Amino acid sequence: MSRGDERLAFEDVLPRIAELAERLAEHDDNDVSETAVEMLDWIDVFHANGVGRIVEMIRDWRGEILLESVAADPVAGALLAAYGLGDSADLDAARVSVQAALAEVRPYLHSHGGDMEVVNIEDGVVRLKLHGSCDGCTASDATIIEQVEAAMKEHWVDFRRIEVEEMTADPHPPPVVGSVTTGLQIKKRADD
Repeated sequence: MSRGDERLAFEDVLPRIAELAERLAEHDDNDVSETAVEMLDWIDVFHANGVGRIVEMIRDWRGEILLESVAADPVAGALLAAYGLGDSADLDAARVSVQAALAEVRPYLHSHGGDMEVVNIEDGVVRLKLHGSCDGCTASDATIIEQVEAAMKEHWVDFRRIEVEEMTADPHPPPVVGSVTTGLQIKKRADD
């Protein structure tokens, strides 16, 4: 577009962006290449979260009919589809990805007498409920949620964030080695 009056048909825009991104990523100057790739990653994060919030607001206002119309539009629908938003067609794939991510962190949760369940998956947002010693744990944000978010990002390309249901147990510190209220015993690691 910066070269005079060149215009591309809409269906040619994404392939052109991909071509330009690939050229920049393969640039001879490694600093230019790394900077370009990082910039594209941040633009992607910005767009995914911005469009995701718009979709959430539409749903909050009971705008499913509007959302269906937007998804059917060739331009706006392509933007939603690029970020896995607004369409439940990929919900099964999202569920598989989320469960694979949780399978990675469950052994850690179980070793501390806790667990979590998926309450809802929609538009890149995973809503979780904590159980056992995780419910009410004052360290859950700093430990468990960070681990779950990292696993989600690794397994699900359209992941945006985690929301945790309000805890029902009274706040309490994390379990210490050797004592878990569920009867499980946490053994000391060899390096402790």
